Order: sequence, then C-alpha cells, then structure tokens
Amino acid sequence: MPAQIFFSENEHLSKAIKERTNLLKLSPEKLYPWWRRPCKVRLLLLTDGTLNFGLGDFGLSTFVSILSNDGRSYVDFEITIAHRGLAVGNPGVPVSRSIPNFRFTDGSHFSDTMYDQVWLFGFDASPVGLSDAELVLLSTFMNNGGGVFATGDHGELGRALGGSVSRVRKMRLWTNASGNVGMQDPNRNDTNRIGHDSGSQFDDQSDDVPQEIQPRLYSSSLGGFLRETYPHPILCSPLGRIKVLPDHPHEGQCVEPTDLTGNYEKDGTPEFPMGITPEIIAYSTVLAGNTAGTKLATQAQTFGAICAYDGHKANIGRIVTDSTWHHFVNINLIGEASEPDTNVKGLGFMASATGQQHLAQIKHYYINTAVWLSRTTNHTCFRSRLLWQLVVEHRILEATMDNPALRFERITPSLLYSIGTHATDVLGKKASQCRRLILLIDIVRPILPEFVQLIDPWLNNRKQEPNPPIPWFDFNPLLAMALGGGLLTLRDKFVNNNLDDPNRIEAKEIMAVFQEGAKRGVEVALKELNTDLRKFSSIR
Repeated sequence: MPAQIFFSENEHLSKAIKERTNLLKLSPEKLYPWWRRPCKVRLLLLTDGTLNFGLGDFGLSTFVSILSNDGRSYVDFEITIAHRGLAVGNPGVPVSRSIPNFRFTDGSHFSDTMYDQVWLFGFDASPVGLSDAELVLLSTFMNNGGGVFATGDHGELGRALGGSVSRVRKMRLWTNASGNVGMQDPNRNDTNRIGHDSGSQFDDQSDDVPQEIQPRLYSSSLGGFLRETYPHPILCSPLGRIKVLPDHPHEGQCVEPTDLTGNYEKDGTPEFPMGITPEIIAYSTVLAGNTAGTKLATQAQTFGAICAYDGHKANIGRIVTDSTWHHFVNINLIGEASEPDTNVKGLGFMASATGQQHLAQIKHYYINTAVWLSRTTNHTCFRSRLLWQLVVEHRILEATMDNPALRFERITPSLLYSIGTHATDVLGKKASQCRRLILLIDIVRPILPEFVQLIDPWLNNRKQEPNPPIPWFDFNPLLAMALGGGLLTLRDKFVNNNLDDPNRIEAKEIMAVFQEGAKRGVEVALKELNTDLRKFSSIR
C-alpha cells in the first residue's frame, strides 16, 4: 500500500495520537484518573546591571527555557523573573511574573512565603547593593527554609546583589582582595578550552567544547557495609556524573568558610547554626598557558566551581553558589548572537551531537540545583509523587506478583524483596542513582536513624577510617524490603479504593501511610537477616 494512501486512511489515528499528546501535556488527569499533579516549586530569579532574561548574549533566556521545559513528572517550576532596574528582558517562554525595579522590601514583590527559592545573578560591582532591610528579609526567608542560589563573575562583579547576604557572602569570593579572581593576570581562573580554531581564543567560551570539572565524591563505606561512591546529588544525573560546565576566561571562585562562629550582624541570627559546613562539591581546572588571545599566560591550578550548604540539617534553607554566571548565560550555551549559525561559535553546544550531549549534562545541573534547593515540604511532595507513580503508573505490584490483590499479611519475604528490587530498578531508570538512594534513605530514616548514619554517603562529618572493616553486608535488600512494604500499604489504602480525585490526598498523608508499610517491611527484613546471621555464625 502506498504511504500516501496509508496515511490518508489512518488520518483519524494520527489526530488521536496528537490529541493524546496534547492531553498528556495540558490535562493528563483526563487520560489517567490516578494522575497526581507535579509538585509546584516557586522560583524568584533576580539579576541586575547588564544581565537580563532576554535572548541576547548576556541574557538568561536559555536557562529559563530549560527550567520551563524540563517536563519532569514530579516537579513544576513556577518562575518569576525580576531585575533591580528596568531591563528584565523577555525569555521567550511563559513565566508567572516579570518584575522591574525589584525590591525585597516591596510587599508586592516579595514576602517570606511568596517563593520557595531565590536565585541571585549579580553583575553590579558596587559595594552598596541590597539595603539592610532587604538583607534582613532575605535572611528571614533563608532561616525559614527558603533556598538561595547566588553567583557573580570575576573580581567584584555580583557584589552588590550577593556580597552581603548571610552565609552566601562566605561561600564565594566577592572581591579580588586575594588576587585569585582577576581578569588579566596569570593567576586568573581561566577555564577556556581550545576549540576548533588554532590557539587560545577568548571566544572559545562560545563553542561546543566545555571545561571538565571534578566532582567531589562521597562514600558510604563505614562499618561493615558495601562501599558505594557518589557525587553530590546536584552533580548526579540519569546520564551519570555531571563532569562538564561551560568555560570562560576569567571566572570567580567558590570557597569553604573557615570560621563558622558568630551571628549575622544584620539581624543577630547564627550564621552557621549547628556548625554545618558549606563544602566545595566541584572543582575547575586552569590549564597552563591559556592566553584567551590577549591575556597573560595562565599558571596551572584548581579552584572551587560550586559550593553547597545543606541547611536542612540545621532546619533552615539550603544554599548553592557558583563561580560565575557564565555557566548560565546565552553566550556560553548557544553561542554569540553576532556569529552566523554556520559557525560553531554561533551555535554553542547546539553545533554538534557531542556538544548537545554536554548540554544535556549541564541541563541536569540546573534542574538538580533547583530540586535540591527546595524547601523540606517540597521534598516531601517529591517523595510522595515518585512513590505514587511506582504504584499506579509503573504497575510495580502487577509486574512482580502472580496475584496482585494479595494482602500484605500473605506476602513472603522473598516476594517483598522482589517487589522492592523491581521498584528500585524502575526508579533508577526514571531518576539518577543519587535520587534513588536519597529516596530510599529518607524512607528508612525515621525507622532506623542509626542505620542511616552508617549508609548515607553525604553526611558532612564523615571521616575515612585508617583501617576500614571488610564490607560483609549489602544494605540494599533492607532498603528494597522497606520500599516494597510501603508500596503494598499504599496500594491497600488508596489504589484498591475508587478515588474521586487523587490530588485531594495530601502528600503528608501519602507519606504517613507509606511509612507505616515501610516499617513493616523493615521488621520482616530484620527478622530474615537475624535468622541468616544465626546460620552464618554456626559455620566453623
């Protein structure tokens, strides 16, 4: 049958597929009655000076577009863009609000509960930036659980917006007093990599060749448990570890504070409560001999590219700082506007298949940061959404049980393990390995807090033992059985009932029901473990 006739006869099917695709994007609950809406996370993106959210070289439109079009089923970013002056810019994608002349002291612009995160992209180098009243409001926002991202560039660029903010001011160099973040000297943080032209060029920053970064690695090797190594969750993706960022000939620098004592003088609150330490989670490398065309040749060195502070451990907001906003602006992502699109430097990472692979990693860095910075209530919503999907969308129980209606009381330990293992595998394909492990750890944290202290690779106070014990135990079966028990209980409580509107169920209710089942799963797992240990101990 000729193709033209085939498509003509099946035009109604093509229309149905198109309609289904539109429904999935706009009204998925009409396709799937069990659908739960993504968790809404409200972002305020603020900049100043010559930076804006438009399509120009120093615009952040590509970054905003990535956040807007990510499409993850568990999170939906509601984006407000703002500028300290008039030049907000148009990113070319829908946003919730666009605010010129932004002030934290304007109640129509900002309040403690209006946003979940504040992102600061600072250009202005003035020593006078945010007023004391604005700094106090922002500090209150952070102390009440709001997340903050902040960056500038070399020297004093960005100081007006981020240089006086509590905690942020100590997680990044906001001046060149140390001599490490200059623009011309051999000690500058030049991460440019030579591209397709001969020699070191300033505009190599606009091609499809990124810089490689070195993520800090964390290990769960403690006690007698199997060793597993991960980067920070921000640098963990379904594609593996995130190892690249856009390059630039003179970046700023992230640092770890050396003094965690004292109060923030603007409001008297502890700056680093409970002694939780910010840490460099990725390092950049400067290659020797870079000139960027006209600068002094660089000396080889490394410096902090990204710094993260887990304020959730102290019941306050999280923070991430980055060495430069050149990791986010258009000229470093999609090339120079003045270059023709026949030139690699006019397309940036879009110029080649390899460049697009690099951009895919960079996209995950952006999204991971926005997810990680979210409030604890947001994270509860994320967990409930992912677990709900495992039960109703991925049909985990139907895939592993001959009788999917079998009640918990009749589930054998081996079947419980099989359910949890299959769910873990599905989760690992939908999310990064870090995201998978974080979910599993959060499941057992309320049940076995001492156990979590042993297996959580991201605990800040971890020290490598000089003579580590043999890793006799793999903790994954216990985590799998906890997950399996929780999913079974969710099914028994919710899925087997006719739900009018799943979105009426609160995230905390889903987690409470799941936690009840996870506890039962852990009890079954520990009983089996103790039985096997007694068998093991009898071997002579």
